[in-house]
Amino acid sequence: MKQITIGTNEQGQRFDRYLLKLLGRANRSTIYKLMRKNTFKVNGKKVEPEYFLQSGDQVNIYLSDETFDSLVTEIQQVAPEKVSLEIVYEDDEILIVNKPKGILTHPDQTEYKRTLSSKVQIYLSHLSTRTFKPAPVHRLDKNTSGLVLFAKTYDSLKRYNALMRDRKIGKFYLCVTEGIVNKPGEIKGYLLKDEDRNKVKIVKYDSDDTKYFHTRYQPLEVRGGFTVLEVELMTGRSHQIRASLASIGHPIVGDLKYGASRHQDAMNQMLHAYKLVIEDRVFEYRSQELDQFIESLPPATR
Repeated sequence: MKQITIGTNEQGQRFDRYLLKLLGRANRSTIYKLMRKNTFKVNGKKVEPEYFLQSGDQVNIYLSDETFDSLVTEIQQVAPEKVSLEIVYEDDEILIVNKPKGILTHPDQTEYKRTLSSKVQIYLSHLSTRTFKPAPVHRLDKNTSGLVLFAKTYDSLKRYNALMRDRKIGKFYLCVTEGIVNKPGEIKGYLLKDEDRNKVKIVKYDSDDTKYFHTRYQPLEVRGGFTVLEVELMTGRSHQIRASLASIGHPIVGDLKYGASRHQDAMNQMLHAYKLVIEDRVFEYRSQELDQFIESLPPATR
């Protein structure tokens, strides 16, 4: 028999979902079959699959050590010497890091190990359990740098996910666009993604294949024939800022995919997620690459 004490990172989960995570090599039907056979008890009693675990609950698992070990999901780890994180802020609940361009926030079918999430999970490995790992509350596109918020506990993940859903976390970006933008504005519509080209386009209709988006922008400075913009995301969609600004004739410098001209000093898109506003707290981190590019541009002509 195995006995597991539920901690704060596991509490609040449905019992069946907890078991599916814990015994990751068992399928759903196997888990429910074992539950019917009283293989699992909480505080010495049989509970329903929809029971919500509480901190301090004692979970008893009546399986042999060999069977239990064969069903537990193995945790793959990246070598610690490969981890390189730029930490902007950290407390007991959250971690905010600066994501460089060129890496994914989450693993996908093309990359598992070299992602921001993988690096953070190694850094916070002492907080990981069989059923919880520190996780990002939002994501950035691969070629966008900037601030990403991670939750360090299960409770904080629920809390900050709720804040994000309720749009109580402000996400602000800095970028340089082609052309002169004279006044603030906002762009609304629907995004339709072309999976083959990994590109989105703006359409006026809502459908099962489209996603609503809302982007606000504010010009900060004009230098030569370019504008430095602060952009606020009211929704968080893939390529949202890039497509939004291209749609009004001001593509981001270096963003060839969305219509920008080639610029000898911009090998990458000049876009950086520089500020998070979380309730009454503000976190900022500037991009050295972006700031240097702005400084290289000629001042505005009068």
